[in-house]
Amino acid sequence: MAAAADDYLEIKDELMGAGDELMLLRYLKPMIDDGASWPQHFAEDADVFNKNPSKEFNPENTVFVIVNPRTEACGKTDGCDYGSWRIMARDKLIKNEETGKLLGFKKILKFCVKKTKRAREYKRSWVMEEYRLLKPNQDHVICKIRLLFQTEIGFLLSKHFSYSSGPLPATQSLPAYGYGLPNPEDEGAYYLRSLIGHENEWPSYVTNDVFCMHPSALVDPHRDQMFAESGICIFANRTEASGYTDGCDRGCWRIMQGDKPIASIMEGETFGYRRVFKFCEEDKYRHFCNVNGDAVLLTWIMEEYRLADEEMKDKVLCVVKLLRR
Repeated sequence: MAAAADDYLEIKDELMGAGDELMLLRYLKPMIDDGASWPQHFAEDADVFNKNPSKEFNPENTVFVIVNPRTEACGKTDGCDYGSWRIMARDKLIKNEETGKLLGFKKILKFCVKKTKRAREYKRSWVMEEYRLLKPNQDHVICKIRLLFQTEIGFLLSKHFSYSSGPLPATQSLPAYGYGLPNPEDEGAYYLRSLIGHENEWPSYVTNDVFCMHPSALVDPHRDQMFAESGICIFANRTEASGYTDGCDRGCWRIMQGDKPIASIMEGETFGYRRVFKFCEEDKYRHFCNVNGDAVLLTWIMEEYRLADEEMKDKVLCVVKLLRR
């Protein structure tokens, strides 16, 4: 039992870091040429191109799908009511880097939502990397599907148009959604720990104007289930005006609770602070939800976390939520 669990984790780690060559040689080729069964990390879905990934997949996980049969409509004329997969980067020939032998093709697709109002600098999109062998009339493909920030998509495309088929460099993982822990003190400590060590690696997808925009520009509260459960994490560079004199034409963030010290879970010493903001807006822009037939008012709340370290005082993690108040 332990050995099986170790094998599962080993394959998972290999898949997550696999380059293009490994995806073709280690997984797709044995399945087609030798009839090998695919690892349980793969799902089989011939209709994945006609489905909304936001409903089908967990946005925090990378998904590997075997598509059989793949048709000519895939990524061209198919889709669903919410949007469709469309090609961002066409077939790239994948070669064995040692022998130069041609192995197969890879293309990149993006799920294009029909209507969106999210802020461009913080928007995440579903991206699919599709792998297939050189064989004519081959209707098996592997699709690697994940939700990426615009900057990450840019790295992926740069890699696609280069000559190398190796994996992208690993990047520090920062949370995209809240932790939703039952104890708020523990949750705050986890947020602060995620900021440690980023003095020189502050992610390029931060937004400088989270305090100057309506929160609905950052997330669609009606379609993002993960946001509804835990809130969304926004990494920001704050200024002295943040939460005081700034705002947008539909309202402004204002402080509800001032700095509250947060102690380290292990040492018990203060290593960061938490502030709470409320988005103040006109009644015509307010959100409501239906509870037992009654309209209940919802309020945008933002929890701002910053480290006590002077060098990181203006680098904050903001957890935005839409709560009943």
